[in-house]
Amino acid sequence: MEISIEKHDGKYPSFNINLHSKPGAEPFLVIKGCRIVNGQKGEFISYPATKNEKTGKYWQHVYGGEKFNEAVLRLARTAPPKQAQTAPDLDDIPF
Repeated sequence: MEISIEKHDGKYPSFNINLHSKPGAEPFLVIKGCRIVNGQKGEFISYPATKNEKTGKYWQHVYGGEKFNEAVLRLARTAPPKQAQTAPDLDDIPF
């Protein structure tokens, strides 16, 4: 299994975790909207969650094992920022 990280910039920087069968293969699982959070016990991966408006409690949609989370955290720290995408040059379109 190969793990890759796709970073996203914005008001709340996040990243996607992509799981591949081998390097360069299409991901078979993508976890969107993950973040690195600084907690009382250090940094950890915050997976997507939904807040229960009645109780104020958050319910996680995904859980990761300790070794998986360590690998993701290591990759997320070192992954390059997402490249800014530029609009294609439309001057040469023949219409």
